[in-house]
Amino acid sequence: PVAHLTSYMSHHFLTNHNYSVQPKSSSSPSKIINTIKSTTTPTTNKRKHSCYYPTTTTMASAKIGPTQSPLLANQPKDTINLAVGHPMHSELPNKIISDALKRCGSKLKHNQLNLNYIPSEGPTGAVEELCSFLRRQYKEEEKEEEMRVTGYQAKTEQNENDETKMQSKAGTTTTKNVLQPEDLFFTSGVSHGIEMATSILAKPNDIVVCEKATYFLATKIFEDHDMEITTVKSNEFGLDVNALKIRLEEGDTFINPINSILENVGATPRKKRKVLFRPKLVYIVPTHSNPQGVTMPQKAREELVRLAHEYKFHIIADEVYHILSWSKEPLPDRFCKVERKYLAKNPEEANGDFRAVVSVSSFTKILAPALRVGWIETADSVMRGKFSKRGYIISGGNSAGFSANVVCEAIKQTETEAFMNDLKGSYASRCAVLCNKLEREGCGWKFEKPSGGYFVWIKLPEGVTSKSLEPYAQHLKVAYLAGERCSANDACKEDLERYIRLCFAHLSASEIQEGVSKLSEAVLRVMSFQDVESKRLGED
Repeated sequence: PVAHLTSYMSHHFLTNHNYSVQPKSSSSPSKIINTIKSTTTPTTNKRKHSCYYPTTTTMASAKIGPTQSPLLANQPKDTINLAVGHPMHSELPNKIISDALKRCGSKLKHNQLNLNYIPSEGPTGAVEELCSFLRRQYKEEEKEEEMRVTGYQAKTEQNENDETKMQSKAGTTTTKNVLQPEDLFFTSGVSHGIEMATSILAKPNDIVVCEKATYFLATKIFEDHDMEITTVKSNEFGLDVNALKIRLEEGDTFINPINSILENVGATPRKKRKVLFRPKLVYIVPTHSNPQGVTMPQKAREELVRLAHEYKFHIIADEVYHILSWSKEPLPDRFCKVERKYLAKNPEEANGDFRAVVSVSSFTKILAPALRVGWIETADSVMRGKFSKRGYIISGGNSAGFSANVVCEAIKQTETEAFMNDLKGSYASRCAVLCNKLEREGCGWKFEKPSGGYFVWIKLPEGVTSKSLEPYAQHLKVAYLAGERCSANDACKEDLERYIRLCFAHLSASEIQEGVSKLSEAVLRVMSFQDVESKRLGED
């Protein structure tokens, strides 16, 4: 897990780091590379995704500081790690959780809390508490609202001489426009939610559509289920829904793999033919996405839900960053809310048993990762019932267990919401520090400033790739996540080789500034080396 989460460190750091940083004036690119080559020996412990895992015996000892995640205790000393998506160690809510544990202990002492098996959706009372908390965060009305078939719809159907159908719809088709307890299901985090949804909704060899640049650990879950991972065109907001629509309508071109053999022997190849494109899942991070930091607009969300109902695929919406927003503009609706509105306008769909959306989220980013408490949200109880019927849930009850009680004790308190607001302010400040420093360095990279989440997605200057940047950044002891690591599949890697992801949540403002300075120097050294090589080749 450390290697996956630290990406650049696990992929790029070699086993020996006994070299020193050279000043700009005395360090030519060739000298840097020769220095690194002469003082390092690559590890042979190569694993899937071409990650190199440094051995702990060759790592410099690193004391856990106030900002450092304990999982990074063995990284090279003095490394500025802009790669990992961890919270700052000193910003974890230790007192809030400690107080919540004390309150849980008091309830246990007075037999007010259950230590027996718990319901499939979560501990008694906890789901209701989670619902209240999320309504406050999402600024939804506490009162129950219902959206019914309008008079215009009823009149239209009556004019079509279908009075019985109209009356049935007008009388039965109601949908709750706000989040309800029966829409929620506790999980052990986002990864567990994705795992559950994939297990329930897909089978081996089914197709899952991802954004080209996606959360790189989610794809491993789909691989575990032997799914085929494919992508469609992306735009400035992530997944291009119109491109998905065209592919659904037109299908894919199938080229028989035997054609290459036939051509080699002079035989006539088989004709190309169209095949239906029918994915089972679409996985997206729609709000302040990982890694790109972008947000899918409202109309694109509505169209994606409509397509899901038309072509009967499911949307796994990873909405872990939806609450972690400091945007001045209102966010688009969560995907479950989009589907509730869709069902209200399409009564025949609401009366059926198909639901498209599974939203996964957690307290990892807004409280603490070690709690391992998250939730699944669905448009209504139709989809949630599928999760309750899993064998291990029936056998052992909900997996969040006692931890869900602790979290619910915490989120009842006004100090917790104050903590979350402070956290968003802190992240907004450090995001601004990172973006301002990137602008001041002005070495030719491009990026968009996010208004939430954890990450900034950077396009490197022409001719600079994450791989060519590697030895210089390693020498300067600054870490980033290579864009290729975020690719949904191998076919996307070439498209992402000029991108890197930086995290502003894990480090202090001063560490961020120092890290960007080093990264800028590394980029300039790559460009300088290219100039030297171009001149040398020209002279030759």
